[in-house]
Amino acid sequence: FPKWTIIFLIKKAMKFEPTKLSKIIEQNYSHLIPDFLEMQTEYLASLNIIYHDLDASLVAMVLTSELYKNSIHEHNKEKISLKYFYQKGSFKLPEKSLKIKDISTLLNLPRETVRRKKEKIIKDNLIIYDKKNKIYLLNTNMIEQKIIDLHIDNLSRFLSKFSVFFSRNRFFVREVSKEKIKKDVEEKFLIYFTKFLDFQISYFSKMKTFADIETIFILLLCGLNTTAQIKKKDSPISSKEIFSKLHSFNDTLGLNATSISEITKVPRTTVLRKISFLEKTGMIKKDKFKRYSSDDVNKSKEANKVLSIMDHNINLLGVFFSECLETYAAKN
Repeated sequence: FPKWTIIFLIKKAMKFEPTKLSKIIEQNYSHLIPDFLEMQTEYLASLNIIYHDLDASLVAMVLTSELYKNSIHEHNKEKISLKYFYQKGSFKLPEKSLKIKDISTLLNLPRETVRRKKEKIIKDNLIIYDKKNKIYLLNTNMIEQKIIDLHIDNLSRFLSKFSVFFSRNRFFVREVSKEKIKKDVEEKFLIYFTKFLDFQISYFSKMKTFADIETIFILLLCGLNTTAQIKKKDSPISSKEIFSKLHSFNDTLGLNATSISEITKVPRTTVLRKISFLEKTGMIKKDKFKRYSSDDVNKSKEANKVLSIMDHNINLLGVFFSECLETYAAKN
């Protein structure tokens, strides 16, 4: 075969159909979603440690993603591994390449909010703005190694657990261990994390059409606590059925407001306000001990909207995982 034909066949073999992945996620929702929610809540908690402001962290996500992409472009994929992450001047981005209006559109945030949060990130020295050259620089000295390690460990664990289900559904040729994926993530750090950040941007942007980011954090946390109990059941429950069956599991215990506040770092009074909203919309319920857990979304006042968001995010997750599988499969 001609060389170009072989290259085409290899690339075609490495393509993973996102719709098939999404279908598997939908069918095995009760077994897969706890791992996903664990990744999401741990990620939000780590952002709180770095930025102390979740809206600011969303703006930082967009800037960081563009900084990573620009670095890949400039270095022609030569310095994409984790060992180059703390190299001085590795990440820079011309100011003109990303405007406030673009970030506002991506995040479903008002322009004025984006402007204020961007100024906060620069004031806190997390992103450096070079006025003379009109460029943004990522201040990697402000990002602790243990946070990066946590993100890599979290992502690797998540991808490995999902690969098990895809392998058993004869979609992926074999199960991939967390250690193997972690090694690959460290070697192709920028590639994996631009995909990861772009996924998070799209995910939270869609979620924000329902509620603010702090409320979403609380909702995800309650969802993790509730679905973690159901994961113990032998037979997987689909995304269409899971919430209507929550009430049948007596071992599903909720979280109290104090615990939610401690985990999310959101003040308890604010947590109670956010919980009140989620209760009114039928997203969570309270037991006699004032513990909160996920409720039947199908009976929610916002059922159509929330179910539409869920479907969107399952499809988004299928795309994200297919991209990660292709990245893993591409050894060169």
